[in-house]
Amino acid sequence: MKGNVIGFDPETNTGVISGDDGQRYDFVTNDLLVLEKSGRGDLVEFMPDGGHATKIFVVEPAWVPPSFARFYFSPSGRISRSQYWLRSVLPLLVGVVTLRLAAFAHGETRAEPGVFLLLLNLFYLASLWPGTATLVKRIHDRNKSGWLVLIFYIPFVLGLIVAAVALANIAEHNIHIGNQWANFGAVLFAVVGAVGIWFFIDFGCLRGTIGVNRYGPDPTPRR
Repeated sequence: MKGNVIGFDPETNTGVISGDDGQRYDFVTNDLLVLEKSGRGDLVEFMPDGGHATKIFVVEPAWVPPSFARFYFSPSGRISRSQYWLRSVLPLLVGVVTLRLAAFAHGETRAEPGVFLLLLNLFYLASLWPGTATLVKRIHDRNKSGWLVLIFYIPFVLGLIVAAVALANIAEHNIHIGNQWANFGAVLFAVVGAVGIWFFIDFGCLRGTIGVNRYGPDPTPRR
């Protein structure tokens, strides 16, 4: 029979399973076929023996919400679409918009930057790794390698370098060479745009793997 662990006390090594038949069954750690931790929400298979569960096997461990530090700074594990948008993308957008509006109200421009534009640049740098770590976990939720982020980051960084070279040549009045570099940069940023559309659809809009995948338990609650 299948069921879900609805409670487990690690101090007494006892717990309760809600079976698919609507009944509750108590168990102890020794009833587990594999001696591993069992926690609330785990999907298990077991043999009922009266009101007791025996020969318990964990089919699918429950997803454990990560701590603040693990969510933003660790690339391991999985997060759902809603967690990615609400806890990663939305705070980033709020921070950027707030600092930009503050800079505008303060009369700052790129030609005459001030404290708010400085803070904005620092905010970009500070959010780079948390943004990458959460994106990697979202990619994991789709059961794909987190190294896919390099498909976006490599042409983006190269595009910035090429753009800088183009501007430097134009500033030195090497217009022809500068335009050649600018055309190369445009190609790179076109690649970035195409990859960005793919990332938005695949990792921003589509549901992750249902159930456990190679990166961990499903972070989306079952309905």
